[in-house]
Amino acid sequence: MNTDLTTKIPLREHIKNIKKIMHIITDMDKWYFFFTSIVHIINVIVPYVQLVLSAYILDSIIAGQNFKEVFAVILITLTVILVLNFIASSIWNRMEVRREKIFLLYSCMTQTRMLNMDFSRIDSPEIKELRDRIRRDNNWGAGINSLFWQGNAILYGFFNIIGAIITGIPVMHFIITSGRNYIIIVLLILAIILFTIMKASIYFKKKTMQFMFGKVKEEDKEDLVSFGWDFVSGNGYNYKNGKDIRIYKSYKLMERWCTDVFHNKKFRKKLKDCAIGWAGQYGSEDMAKGVIEGCAYLAVTLAAIAAKAGAGDIIRLSGCLDKLVSSIYILINDMAGFALTARKQASTIELLELENEMYKGRLPVEKRSDNEYQIEFKNVSFTYPGSSQPALKDFSMKLKIGEKLAVVGMNGSGKTTMIKLLCRLYDPDKGEILLNGVDIRKFKEDEYRQLFSVVFQDYILFPFKLAQNIATDTEYSQSFVKKCLEDAGLKERMTDSGIDMETYLYKDFDDTGVEISGGEAQKIAIAMAVYKDSPFILLDEPTAALDPLAEFEIYTNFDKIIGTKTAIYISHRLSSCQFCEKIAVFHEGRLVQYGNHNQLLEDKDGKYYEMWSAQAQYYQQA
Repeated sequence: MNTDLTTKIPLREHIKNIKKIMHIITDMDKWYFFFTSIVHIINVIVPYVQLVLSAYILDSIIAGQNFKEVFAVILITLTVILVLNFIASSIWNRMEVRREKIFLLYSCMTQTRMLNMDFSRIDSPEIKELRDRIRRDNNWGAGINSLFWQGNAILYGFFNIIGAIITGIPVMHFIITSGRNYIIIVLLILAIILFTIMKASIYFKKKTMQFMFGKVKEEDKEDLVSFGWDFVSGNGYNYKNGKDIRIYKSYKLMERWCTDVFHNKKFRKKLKDCAIGWAGQYGSEDMAKGVIEGCAYLAVTLAAIAAKAGAGDIIRLSGCLDKLVSSIYILINDMAGFALTARKQASTIELLELENEMYKGRLPVEKRSDNEYQIEFKNVSFTYPGSSQPALKDFSMKLKIGEKLAVVGMNGSGKTTMIKLLCRLYDPDKGEILLNGVDIRKFKEDEYRQLFSVVFQDYILFPFKLAQNIATDTEYSQSFVKKCLEDAGLKERMTDSGIDMETYLYKDFDDTGVEISGGEAQKIAIAMAVYKDSPFILLDEPTAALDPLAEFEIYTNFDKIIGTKTAIYISHRLSSCQFCEKIAVFHEGRLVQYGNHNQLLEDKDGKYYEMWSAQAQYYQQA
């Protein structure tokens, strides 16, 4: 669905968008708009009660009515108004809390959808384009909060129109039945209302077709503002890039993206065009509103003269007519804004409605205490979405139980792709992967993934408590967490610095949180993999940033930790190879060699010998 805001769309599309977003809101809180409607009804009643009271007081003064009677009416009316305002404010405060809850739940829905989406789609061109549209659509305004504000404004305007009609009908009835030339007056009032609707409708049509920058195209808006917005707002600066900005004195570069654009001739011309457009639009609207209000007071004056109406009737009619005209005008404008905001949420709804494409198996994975699971790749080929070059080509290999396999090769040779396919983050384009002879696509996804503990090169540690990072849960076994941390080599760090399992990593949520080094982060990630206690342990170059000797030390310690589990060590360096039974050598998406260290070195023309010779100085020293 294209949500380009400069494109005219039919009314049914607006209604479709509104129905979808309202369905989502009512699913989360079906009573929200019911209770806010009560608030709006009260807020409409109170001004009209005040209007009628003002007319009553004026008529009473002119008629010389007893002061005590007038005072009693005033006192009772003000008491009723006070009670109504108290009720309205009490309900509204509670509704504001519920609105914020809906906003947070709605925001979580998009994140939850991303978490539950097939991993293979997250990085696809389709999802990237959709997320870009979501970002563009939400660049201005307050997202779904705008729907609440505009929706409440529409409800208030609707009830205000009803209030104006109910309050003004008695006076109009009096004018029609007792006045002269009342047909002219009624026609004048109808003409005022019709002109208001026509003017507001034109604005509605324009507003749904143009957004924020008038007739500036969507791509121009992106060029002018969006590209530098993170740095303009300060969000582009953070703890990580702040160091580089200071060391390399990148201030001029940042200034280019933050301020230079606003001095660009093209940008200034666009702003000038927008300003002229806004001035013309708002100027014509103000003039039209002034004409409408002038005609409204003319109608009231003619009505008062024709019917010899009293001062109170004049106040009531003029107040009702003014509210009626302004409410119609504002109501239609708010409806335009509501339709536009709903349309801006169409891209988010499109994301929420996306269905997963990967087949979801139903077979349970057999729970084996002996971990007798065997994996086999059979003629597997795979190409990433949006790429023309295969990442794996006709790959076949068996993983034996308890075997320690090193997977080596240059960057981009297909090593990580094999792991992603093994964990079923992607499905092969060709061939199949078997678990104990059964295609892994037939197993329940969550159960199958429980077989693997993986430490990826781009692993993530959360700014939560240390133990929660290890267990990836709020509930955990303290003794096992402690053992995993000690096995991973963090006992000394915890003893020397006083860090314990309740210590927060980083300072995002707690000022007492600790900053950890790259090596410590890798050990924590390894402890996390050990804690999961899966039959397959996979290390996907988590130590790529370390020197070969430090990498060899970590791999050696990890080899001792995992014991008899099946392990795969991935690296473009060869420090993990010496203690592995088998080595798989990848090159340009193919498995080009397979054997142990000594066997592969015998092939002087092989890729492994070439890599080993280039790196031998590090491993001979190790």
